[in-house]
Amino acid sequence: MWYTLGEAEKATHVPRTRLDHACRVGRLPYRRTETGARLLSQDVVERLRKGGLKVFPRPYDPIASSPEYEANSSGPTSGAGLTAQRERVEQKRGELEEIRVNRDLQQVKEQEHKEKAERRAAAAAERQAQAQERAQAQRQSEQSRLEKAGQAEAREQMARDAEARDRRRQWETSCLDYALKLLPSDVPHSFELDVHQVVADLLPRLEPHQSEQLLHRLIQAGIDKALQPWNRRKEVEKIIEQARNQLPALVRSWTSTPNEWDVRAMRAAADLIAQLSDEAPLAEIRAAAAEAGNKVRAEYEMWKASEDHRQACERMAKCVFDGDDAAEAVRQALEKLPVGTTRAKMESARDAALAPFRAAPKAVADADRYLQHVTNHIEILGNDETGEWELGDWFERYGLAAKLRARLRPLLIEKLAKETLDVGEAHEFIEEWLDQELELGD
Repeated sequence: MWYTLGEAEKATHVPRTRLDHACRVGRLPYRRTETGARLLSQDVVERLRKGGLKVFPRPYDPIASSPEYEANSSGPTSGAGLTAQRERVEQKRGELEEIRVNRDLQQVKEQEHKEKAERRAAAAAERQAQAQERAQAQRQSEQSRLEKAGQAEAREQMARDAEARDRRRQWETSCLDYALKLLPSDVPHSFELDVHQVVADLLPRLEPHQSEQLLHRLIQAGIDKALQPWNRRKEVEKIIEQARNQLPALVRSWTSTPNEWDVRAMRAAADLIAQLSDEAPLAEIRAAAAEAGNKVRAEYEMWKASEDHRQACERMAKCVFDGDDAAEAVRQALEKLPVGTTRAKMESARDAALAPFRAAPKAVADADRYLQHVTNHIEILGNDETGEWELGDWFERYGLAAKLRARLRPLLIEKLAKETLDVGEAHEFIEEWLDQELELGD
């Protein structure tokens, strides 16, 4: 803290003239302002406040201290001599004072010149320092402004980048939603992940400013690519389902539920298609399905012919009224005929089977009586306790005996029609025939 001489006078109660003189003669350190005013530091002011400014010593006076002056001043003198002596002393004193004053003035001028030079140098240094400080402050301010501008630009760029990323993310999300909405309703959920992945891989190569029509076409192309396996599988399933169209119209089911032959045709088509490669063209797959359908159609036609033959045989056998044995004989004779036999040949086989049953009544009656031995003999052979052969339980033995009687009856009637047999001979004939049929011989 610095004080002007007026402020120092108020603070120390030392007259300003004494402070100014003490500064000029170098007794007090001071500094000057740019305008040349003297300034005292706070330490100097505090020292003056406590101790004050000591009195200046009187300057050396050679006349007053000379022995002649002391002697003349101590002894009695005349008034004229004293006056002259005083005048000389005063003259010497004036000369000395003039010399001293000139010397002091010269010192003061030199000191002032030196102080002016120092002030100019200090002012120049201060101006230079202030200029440097202003330049430094200006550089720092400019640097700070540039840094703040750069930081603001960086923040704005980060905000623009974040906003651009958000817009990009929203755009990609809307594109993915659009792609998922384009999926058919029957697409399995597992394909949604494939479609999402394909479209997500496609979007980084696209830009939001591209035309909406082009964007939708590219997204649809990506969806089609992702759904190729599903579309192919769906087309193959359709081809397999169409394989039943190879069947006759009366065979195919006219409802949504496939019948037995529809299922056979579709299963055959699926099995044959499974043998093809995964990259087989659809034309080859359709040809394989048609081939499988035609095979099942041939199977159906063969089964239909066999079923028609069986039903014709069954109807012809039901029209036999010569007894159950005769009907069974006719049924067996007709079953031996190949599928597709004409009606005339079937009637001839029926008549041949019925001929023995339509012989003389006595032969028929005897044969029916003797045939009871078939049941007895089968019971003896296959009895659970005494029998020697495994012919099943009672119901199985009874059924076996019925079948054997039906087969033996025409033979027995034919033999009885040619010759007469008693009971023993008839039983012996029956037992021999049963042994041959059952392969019970030695």
